[in-house]
Amino acid sequence: MNLQDLKKQMPTIFKQVKNDVKKVYGRHRAGLSLGLVEMGIYKGGFIGGMHFAPGTDIVMNKTPLKIILKEQPYKIVWAYTYHILLHEYIHSLGILDEQQCRTITLRISEKIFKENNHPAIILARRGIAAYFPNLPLIYAPPDLRPDGMPIEYIFNFDKESYDYIS
Repeated sequence: MNLQDLKKQMPTIFKQVKNDVKKVYGRHRAGLSLGLVEMGIYKGGFIGGMHFAPGTDIVMNKTPLKIILKEQPYKIVWAYTYHILLHEYIHSLGILDEQQCRTITLRISEKIFKENNHPAIILARRGIAAYFPNLPLIYAPPDLRPDGMPIEYIFNFDKESYDYIS
């Protein structure tokens, strides 16, 4: 799989994220956009994704996506994408506290996937370092924005929110 193929799957993965959050957490939000940005890796770590409260953008870092696509099997790539989108979607619902967001991400992942060895549960429990032991995740302050970095938006990301537009 390559990044182009994954980008085509992201709207479907996000739809599952939204359905899973609604099922477990009872909350929903429409009208979000996903952008991919080359944010790089800093001091051995990276930012996987960001949401800019109270806005509608979720941004994922292309750098770890490219690495994970090269180094991990499809099920890990899918779980990583699901995990980042789930975590940032929860932030978009107004859960800005990082620890609370991680707790909710884990709870939803456990309720949905059930098997303790499912990659989405492993990511939610142990963090991305479970698959990248030498690249710990950096949690960015909420005011950090990828200013000046070109954002590549994913077409039809939250399509069901706009089905009334033809």
